[in-house]
Amino acid sequence: CSDPECNDTSHSHSHDHQTSSTAVDSLGISNFVYKSSRAFDARKLQRVLNRWPIPVMEELNLVELSKELDKDDTDSDSPFLGVLRSKGFAWISPTSMYDLDNHDTVLYWSHAGKHFGLKQAGSWWASMGKENMKRVFEDSNNLAEYDRIIREDFVSGEWGDRRQEIVFIGAKLDEDRIRAALDDCLCTDEQMKDYKQLILEAIAEYMESS
Repeated sequence: CSDPECNDTSHSHSHDHQTSSTAVDSLGISNFVYKSSRAFDARKLQRVLNRWPIPVMEELNLVELSKELDKDDTDSDSPFLGVLRSKGFAWISPTSMYDLDNHDTVLYWSHAGKHFGLKQAGSWWASMGKENMKRVFEDSNNLAEYDRIIREDFVSGEWGDRRQEIVFIGAKLDEDRIRAALDDCLCTDEQMKDYKQLILEAIAEYMESS
């Protein structure tokens, strides 16, 4: 649901948004989804998050936020200024054997007002392989969900469902700059090559020791 005033996480609700939609339109509230099939570089992402503009209010009020953004003396040039909420899933590359868990770990991105979190939220489906994954869904008699995940979430033949998928909701969002800032946090071709080599070395080490 793109309504920033809605707290229903099921996204299957059908309550009337007519009143809030009018307010949202008049205040310039919009949303978009950032997606990428490439991992974030942890250090690049940290630098961006360290500059995230923190609002004064504990919970942002749409009217007040819109007024602040209209001021000429706004002292932040951050592309994330005006972001009210953001949530989704993130993928960060490992850089050594010490943080190899990053390869399989889903990170849940959650931001609202002054609160921001990037927490572990289980493992990517690709970490268990398609055959094992299919058996899990066969056992629960839910192959339709397996087919949906393969079709919609497995965005890469090499990396499976590992991906960035984050929805941004806010007032007067500069979508192009937000996308550019996050694109700058992605691993380069060379870094993705190093990432792949690290995984291959870890697999070889495991095979030798088993």
